[in-house]
Amino acid sequence: MKTDNTYEENDFYILQGTKKPKPFYRKGWFIVVTIILLFAAGLLFHLFKHTSEHDPVVKFGQDNEGMVSKEKGTEMAVSAGKVSIAQTEVNGHKLRLFSIADGTAALHVGPLSADDTTVLLAVRAADVREDNHQINGAFVYKGQLLSQGKAKKGFCAILDEKVVIGAADNSPYLEEAINNGGYFFRQYPLVVDGMAIDNKPTGKSLRRALCEKDGRIIVVECAQITFHDFAQALVDYGIDNAIYLVGGDAFGFYRSEDGQRHDFGDPSRNEDPNITYMVWR
Repeated sequence: MKTDNTYEENDFYILQGTKKPKPFYRKGWFIVVTIILLFAAGLLFHLFKHTSEHDPVVKFGQDNEGMVSKEKGTEMAVSAGKVSIAQTEVNGHKLRLFSIADGTAALHVGPLSADDTTVLLAVRAADVREDNHQINGAFVYKGQLLSQGKAKKGFCAILDEKVVIGAADNSPYLEEAINNGGYFFRQYPLVVDGMAIDNKPTGKSLRRALCEKDGRIIVVECAQITFHDFAQALVDYGIDNAIYLVGGDAFGFYRSEDGQRHDFGDPSRNEDPNITYMVWR
């Protein structure tokens, strides 16, 4: 069909109120072209539907809220108030990233209160021993040394609202935290100066890490992955330093822009009197 209001001789003409019949071969071509166009439209629809159904979707329990990684190796930010959530894929493993734009980090001892609306993000920090339910490794809370030991070389110190991550048998940050009312805890080291560190646990589980990337502190998690693969994925993502945070079904939460609290893990794991969290307010 023409769109410029001009016509060719064989289209039609007006003569004394009569119309010239269209030749049969033009009708045949019209039918063939129509069939081809319909076939092409159906093929495009099928390809689009197939692609949509196979987009990689990441599920992390009850709070994934439809976040989809559209392309391997890319991040997609999802607004959640001051908590920015993104996800990416590295080495075939889907990582979820948490970062706080305007929050202050601290440690917390004991169960988290559902009434505390000031907490933007809370993740388990130090391990609690199963035999005596005491904090495992050196732990400083507001300058008070609550636990001693260095079973794990990785450490996190929070001094004057600055978070420091590293690995050392004897860290000067421990004494500095005690002398200056800071925080300190021990965990497995995962990445030190851009190098992956191997650890003894070999099974697969949800792994979570406190990471430093380009001077920023973020929390990264990945479902069903070994310590070795998790550490390597962090290195390949560009993490400079990282220590482990309690993973598996450990309880935690983040708060979205509307103030809603989104839990992850098992709420019954929030009952031990010596449970420890790293929180951002």
